[in-house]
Amino acid sequence: MSIEQENMYSHFLKIAPSYKDIRTTDIEPILFIKENLKDFTEIKAVDIGCGAGRYDLLFFQHLKNLYLTCIDINESMLMETSNYLKNNGITDFKTMKSDVNELQLENHSMDCIFTFNAIHHFDFIKLIKNAERAIKKTGLIFIYTRLRSQNARSIWGQHFPLFTEKETRLYELYEMKQWIKSVDSLRLETAKSFKCKRNTTLKQLVEKVKTKHYSTFSLYKENELDEALRIFQKNIKRHFHDTNKIEWFAENILLILKPK
Repeated sequence: MSIEQENMYSHFLKIAPSYKDIRTTDIEPILFIKENLKDFTEIKAVDIGCGAGRYDLLFFQHLKNLYLTCIDINESMLMETSNYLKNNGITDFKTMKSDVNELQLENHSMDCIFTFNAIHHFDFIKLIKNAERAIKKTGLIFIYTRLRSQNARSIWGQHFPLFTEKETRLYELYEMKQWIKSVDSLRLETAKSFKCKRNTTLKQLVEKVKTKHYSTFSLYKENELDEALRIFQKNIKRHFHDTNKIEWFAENILLILKPK
């Protein structure tokens, strides 16, 4: 494990108990996936990089006859996921601790593979090759992520010092298209963009930074983050008339891959 991977592992280990509370979960991509899976009578799926299970509950609430394997490298996140789903009456799942690069799934055994807001932590080509081996011929791979350009247009990219410079892990669509083309047995079926409205306050934004709402904030040194937060607050006050009613849009993209 590299130093960066160790730092990320430590970051998610620390925030696991509060992760569901500090991150925003969007319903729009789930409803889009539901429409794409309407003809499936039952769904055997995996969620790679499941985190604390915030999207897993939505999968169960909106997808019929789902059996889900929740995969993450962080055991604290898996514990949070298991407790979260059980507390909501969900039992048709199991958890698996695994590095995506060493992922062992039975060949052609899955109807769906999901990865939500996690692909930037993985080697993209290794992930889709592993997914291609595991997916059935009729199956689908769903990758929900943020592009670098989308990140730059966010409230953080526009107003938080060094945010886009620090966040070098995100991809652009043309890069992902090239990588998908390099896997002969896969094709890109859909690339669907989402633009979700956010309503917040400056106080809430500051709290997100302090709780490291995005792992990007863990890439700052402590004094550096404090100074960036100070400047961010000044920028927000300058650009928004009422800091108790801040509106902005979060952008993401959903890729759907299919076997050829």
